[in-house]
Amino acid sequence: MKHMQHFQKILVGVDVLSRENVVAPGSKNAVNQAIWLAKETGGRLTILHSTWTDTYSDVVDGANVVKHIGLADEARVHLDELVAEVEAQGLSCELRIESERPWLALTRAAITDGFDVVLVAKRNVADKDGSRRLGSVATKLLRKCPSAVWTVKPEHDLVMKLVLAATDLTAVGDQAVRYGAYITSKHGYELHVLHAYQTPLQLQMEASTLSEDEYAARIEAIKSSAQSEIQGVLAGAELGSEPILHIGRNTPSIAIREAVEHLHPDLVVMGTISRAGVAGMLVGNTAEKLLARIDCSLLCVKPNDFVSPVAG
Repeated sequence: MKHMQHFQKILVGVDVLSRENVVAPGSKNAVNQAIWLAKETGGRLTILHSTWTDTYSDVVDGANVVKHIGLADEARVHLDELVAEVEAQGLSCELRIESERPWLALTRAAITDGFDVVLVAKRNVADKDGSRRLGSVATKLLRKCPSAVWTVKPEHDLVMKLVLAATDLTAVGDQAVRYGAYITSKHGYELHVLHAYQTPLQLQMEASTLSEDEYAARIEAIKSSAQSEIQGVLAGAELGSEPILHIGRNTPSIAIREAVEHLHPDLVVMGTISRAGVAGMLVGNTAEKLLARIDCSLLCVKPNDFVSPVAG
């Protein structure tokens, strides 16, 4: 099982604003988050920019505007300056310029070079309903990239006072809890662990034959078992403070969303589902439901048996 301190190879996807030819503010924040992570783990950064949608304009003869496709020299200068800023922090950093679609370039890099985590910025603009949906790049990374995916909220100041780790009590859920514990232990941040359960079919079938006390006891046993499992995972983890557990009956996506609305975490850590059958087909979509609605940074952990449909 990989632990967060093993995040040695860190990949950051960076956007450039075409009109200004500067690095997008959200991307700068993603780089800052990557710097924080690299300092904590002793890792090294690679900044990747895709020129897939890049355009720039030149003014000819003082009047005629000529539009070009590709990366402007000015934008390249800003990307080089970003690398220099990372290196000034005492970290190793490399810049890659690719021409494929951003999500594809990032996914291929993760596959061929074995990056442990990919960081990108969340969309800067809120939707009409007030939510900040994840952009198509991050959604594709969630579905297709084998690495952990960390989406950074544009306004996030990198101080994660409260981290919410969600677990379904599987191996990848345990990993999410350990990652949450690692992050909060470094600076005394607050860790909350959430598990949402649903009533087992067998208990549903037996419910009519049980007294209220018997039924309540069975439910309490389910909650107690989950609590013991989570405590077992945390037993071997370094902790900055006593974690707060939230165990309740609900569907996972609703439970996590309600917890986010109530706790206002700076970061949610959760596991994504495995793949089965044809590579690239989702077995479940809890993570995607949440990505469209929660307004905070999010770290999605991939299971060991995750199969990417993208060839390296």
